[in-house]
Amino acid sequence: MVFSYSAGDDAGDGPTKRHAKHNNDDVVTVSVTGGYTNEAFKGDGDALADPKKPPPTLSSTEEEAIPSPDGKCRLKRNEKWRILKNIAAVSFAFMVQFTAFQGTANLQSSINAKDGLGTVSLSAIYAALVLSCIFVPTLLIKRLTVKWTLCVSMLCYVPYLAAQFYPRFYTLVPAGVLLGLGAAPMWAAKATYLTQVGAVYAKLTDQAVDAIIVRFFGFFFLAWQTAELWGNLISSL
Repeated sequence: MVFSYSAGDDAGDGPTKRHAKHNNDDVVTVSVTGGYTNEAFKGDGDALADPKKPPPTLSSTEEEAIPSPDGKCRLKRNEKWRILKNIAAVSFAFMVQFTAFQGTANLQSSINAKDGLGTVSLSAIYAALVLSCIFVPTLLIKRLTVKWTLCVSMLCYVPYLAAQFYPRFYTLVPAGVLLGLGAAPMWAAKATYLTQVGAVYAKLTDQAVDAIIVRFFGFFFLAWQTAELWGNLISSL
């Protein structure tokens, strides 16, 4: 690309009025070998313009994640029922687990009264729970995600319940520490999960998010509190 510059353009006649004659010394020629792309320039369809690229295709999952103009998410119709099913499953699992644990914990000072074994095991549980609340939930949920944290943490209750068949200090106390370490991430993962699915369900049903989350927590604690009832009934047999 070549640009020509004339000294006559700087005269008082203005840049549009050129002199008829110029000396060779009055002309400066600038050669530009490179170039740049003007991103704001819209081509006029000539051969040098870049062909217009088609818009990228989206998968069905990506299309569902795009909100509609009214701000609602376009999710599958059965998503609402899947959320309710998962809430019921989590609530039932906690009810069954704490039916066993609460019933056993209420009897520790009686069935394992020798040398205060039952009381020591319960103390180990809640001492480990205090430490676990500070450090474990964030790290475990970040590594395993909410779902797998919930599953792994609930399994931490099994050794303590199994140790009741052979109650010794070297079985109950370590099992109680493991239970306490798993209890904090379990409750944190449960609360996180209910909050997340509550927000999604509120979008699906076009309801207030706070009302849905409170409703889900209410249903969960309804099922969880009945564990004390079933546990004591079974213990009384």
